[in-house]
Amino acid sequence: MRIVRFRWQGAVSWGIVEDSMVFSLDGDLYGEFKKGKELCRLGDVKLLAPAEPSIMVACGRNYMGTIGQLGVDIPQEPALFFKPATTVADPGADIVYPPVSRDLRYEAELCCVMKQEVKNVPEDKALDYVLGYTCGDDFTLMDLFEKDGRLTRAKGFDTSGALGPWLVTGLDPHHLGIKGRVNGETKQDGNTSQMMFPVERIISHISAFMTLRPGDVVFTGTPEGGHCPVKVGDMIEVEIEGIGILKNQVVA
Repeated sequence: MRIVRFRWQGAVSWGIVEDSMVFSLDGDLYGEFKKGKELCRLGDVKLLAPAEPSIMVACGRNYMGTIGQLGVDIPQEPALFFKPATTVADPGADIVYPPVSRDLRYEAELCCVMKQEVKNVPEDKALDYVLGYTCGDDFTLMDLFEKDGRLTRAKGFDTSGALGPWLVTGLDPHHLGIKGRVNGETKQDGNTSQMMFPVERIISHISAFMTLRPGDVVFTGTPEGGHCPVKVGDMIEVEIEGIGILKNQVVA
């Protein structure tokens, strides 16, 4: 099932997409719901990020290829950082290149959105708490990370967390092809099977020290080829098997 958050006729709603049509979502998104009446064609709506998080938690250095590319240490457990809710960018939205930086980079990632409160969840139960999966683009100001020695500014700037185009439910996150493209040129071509820490391990690890709420988002890391510098005017695409394509353009 594809779940969309969208703007149509001046209102923001959640819906369900089948083929090229949008249907209403009747019930509780984070509980029981079903497909309602037909509303319009998908092309008639403005797609919004398919999550309304209180916070987003991201796992870095989760692919061996990326570790080799960056020349960093292999983590013994998921290496986490936070992205505030203000970083969320809609599918098709502009990614604003902050004037405080000269080295903006992108990272194609699989993201999961929580459907209920998550606390102290064992790995074998963790995926039961996932509402659905979407494409994510975790933008980084690499020069600020090198300057600061921490990720607060580098990962926490406005529009640095693009999500979309929709949520897909019932997806197996373990063997999905993931690609990143800049202006149509493929820079990343990996698979989620290459993760060092699978999705359930990351969620369980997070839940051992903090509570995730319904709508919160978990980024799961980027395959080799990410951290590619981008410039104003570049069109960035993240494509994940079974989900779709997220597109965003970098602007000044």
